[in-house]
Amino acid sequence: MGLQRWLCAALDATLIALVVDLPAGLLLGALFLFVPGAPLLAPAASACGLFLIGFLSRDCRGGLSRKWLGFQIEDARGRPPGLKRSILRNLPLVVPVWNLFEGIHLLREPSAPRPIDRRLGLRITAIP
Repeated sequence: MGLQRWLCAALDATLIALVVDLPAGLLLGALFLFVPGAPLLAPAASACGLFLIGFLSRDCRGGLSRKWLGFQIEDARGRPPGLKRSILRNLPLVVPVWNLFEGIHLLREPSAPRPIDRRLGLRITAIP
């Protein structure tokens, strides 16, 4: 299950990047071509912010890539995490040093729940 979890994070990041970065890249390209000297930082910062929001909220309904890989995230009642717990669950992955702690834990115990999952009462289960 450890490899599946890494693949899932990579697949989620790729999907979110495609959804956010493709339109942002087109917008930046259009600005660059048609408005010489336009400030390009605002669209780039907006794309980064949208990507971050998408990544933090990716598990709201259990996670699309997890379903593709045959498992899901759920609470003790069998429900998806929801927005608040999704953000709290994924926050350690984007905070420097905290993300290293989470990654090292996953390398040591690939099938064990992440520390944040235990605190939030979430578990990863196979889809029947």
